[in-house]
Amino acid sequence: MSLRDLSIGTKLILAITVVIFGISSASNIIIYTYQKRSLDEQILERSRTISELLIQIEDHKLISRVAAEFTEVTGYKLKQTSLDPVNQKNAPDDFEKRVMQMFQRGNATESYAVVTDGDGKRYFRYMRALRTKEQCISCHPGYAVGDLRGSISVVAPYEDIAAATRKNLIYILATVQLLTISIIAVLYYLSRKIVSKPLKELIKEVEGSAKEIQKGEEVKDIPVRSQDEIGMLANAFNNLRKSLSESFKRKNEAIESFVYSISHDLKAPLRSIEGFSTALLEDYGDKLEGDGKHYLDRVIASAQKMGVLIDELLEYSRIGRINLSRGDVNVAEMVALALEDNIYEINKKNAKIKIPENLPVIKNAEKQRIYQIFTNLISNALKYNDKEVPEIEIGYRDEGDHYLFYVRDNGIGFDMRYHDKIFEIFQRLHREDEYRGTGVGLAMVKKIVETYGGKIWAESKPGEGSTFYFTLPKEVKR
Repeated sequence: MSLRDLSIGTKLILAITVVIFGISSASNIIIYTYQKRSLDEQILERSRTISELLIQIEDHKLISRVAAEFTEVTGYKLKQTSLDPVNQKNAPDDFEKRVMQMFQRGNATESYAVVTDGDGKRYFRYMRALRTKEQCISCHPGYAVGDLRGSISVVAPYEDIAAATRKNLIYILATVQLLTISIIAVLYYLSRKIVSKPLKELIKEVEGSAKEIQKGEEVKDIPVRSQDEIGMLANAFNNLRKSLSESFKRKNEAIESFVYSISHDLKAPLRSIEGFSTALLEDYGDKLEGDGKHYLDRVIASAQKMGVLIDELLEYSRIGRINLSRGDVNVAEMVALALEDNIYEINKKNAKIKIPENLPVIKNAEKQRIYQIFTNLISNALKYNDKEVPEIEIGYRDEGDHYLFYVRDNGIGFDMRYHDKIFEIFQRLHREDEYRGTGVGLAMVKKIVETYGGKIWAESKPGEGSTFYFTLPKEVKR
C-alpha cells in the first residue's frame, strides 16, 4: 500500500506526527545542550553563593559548623583556609595553595576549575579570596588592608552532580516525549472524529444510494451535516444523483417503450407466421412434396422459439426494474411449484428429487422471483443430465443474516474454465441440437439473486454433475 492509498485522516495524522516529532526532537536537543553547557555555570553559581554566605560569618567556629552541616546535606566540601593557617585542619592542599599564591600575586578574587583527583573522579574546585578589611585589623594585626589573609574553598562532586543532572534530564525528555505522544493521540482521535468518521459515513451513504440508483429505486438526498469540504462532497453527490435519476428515468421510459414494441409489434407477426404456417400444414400438408412439410415444421418451431425468447427477454428486463407484490415467501411452496411445472420431465426421466423438510421463509420478497430461481435451476438440472436416473438435491444452510441455498445434480457438468460464461445472457456451452434452450435462464437467476443483494456461483466437473450455490438475505432490504 502506498502513501496515496491511505485515508485523508491517516495522512493528516502522519503529517502532524512528523511535525510534532521534529519539534520534540529539536526541543530535546536544545534542552540536552543547555543542561550540558549550564552544568558548570550552575555549580559555579552555587559555589559563589556558599562562599558569600561564609564570608558574612565572622565567628570562625560558626563557619566550621555551617560548612560541616552544608557538606552533610549537599555533598559540597567547604572550608576556610590560608597559607599560614592557625588550625592545621584548615591547611591548604596543593590546588588551594597554588590558587592562593596566584591571589597573592594579583588582584583576582576567585578561581574555579574541573580537576581530576587521585581517586580518578572529577571535582569542581572553587576558591574565593579573603582580603583584609579595616574591621579585620583588630583581629589580624599583622595584616594591612587588602592583604590576602585566606580563602574560601569549595569542592563539588562533579560526577555526582552530572549524574543527577542527567537523571533529571531523562525525566524532562521522557515527559516531553509523553506529552508529544499524548498530543498525537488526541489529534488522531480528533482527526478520526472530525475527518475520517464523517468521510466513511458519507462514503457508506453514497455507496448505498448508488446501489439504489442502479436498481432504479427512488433515492433521497444524502444529509448535509456541515458546510465544510465533506458537506460540499455531499452536495455534489446529491446534484449528481438528481442528474442520474433523471437520466435513468428517461432510459426507463425508453425501455418501457421498447418493451411495449416487443410485446405487440414483434409478437403479432410471429403469431401470424405460426398461425398461417400451421393452417398451411393442416390444409395442404398431404399435397407438399419433398422437404416442404419439414420446412413448415421448422418455421413453426422457430416462431414458437422466438416467442418464448421474447417472453424471457421481457421478463429479464423487468427484474429489478418493475417491483412485484412483496411479502413473506415460503421457499418450500416455491420449490413445490417449480417441481410441479417440471413434472413432465421428472416423470419422463424417472428423476429422484431430494429436498429438506423445513425450507425457510424469505421476508419482503417477490414470490414470482423466488419461483423463477428454482424453476430455472431445476429445469437445467433435468435438461443437462444424461444419467439413467437423474438425481437432484435441493438444500440450504443458515448463515447468520442470509441463507445459502444449493441445487445439486449428477448431470453432464461443465468445465470450470467457462464458469462465468454460463451466467451471461445468450451464452451456451452446447449446440442446440444437443440440448435445447435460449441461454436466458441462468442469466435471469443471476440477475434476481444480485438484485436481492445475494451472490451466485457453481462448482462442477465434466461428467460428474454440478452444484449451483446462491445466497439470499433473510429479509430483502430494498
